[in-house]
Amino acid sequence: MSKAITIRIDDDTKLQAEATLKEIGLNMSTYINSSLKALIREKSVPFELRTVQKSNSEYLEKLDIAIEEARNGEAYQYFGKGKFSETPHRVDV
Repeated sequence: MSKAITIRIDDDTKLQAEATLKEIGLNMSTYINSSLKALIREKSVPFELRTVQKSNSEYLEKLDIAIEEARNGEAYQYFGKGKFSETPHRVDV
């Protein structure tokens, strides 16, 4: 048995979501159902929730470590898409 739910979302967000889902080959109902099933299966939201402040503090902590390593004559390269990697690679300087 299926139940209907009603959610409120602004028009622009709905249009953009529908367009993106169409590109993927999904509709809104399928996406929401699969997201809810992932929530149930994983016992957590299927994406990471963060605040900008937490993210910035993590970067600053890693930056402090990188600065200290540089002062000690060590150099590491941190790979990632705009993020520091958890596994830095030592480089020769």
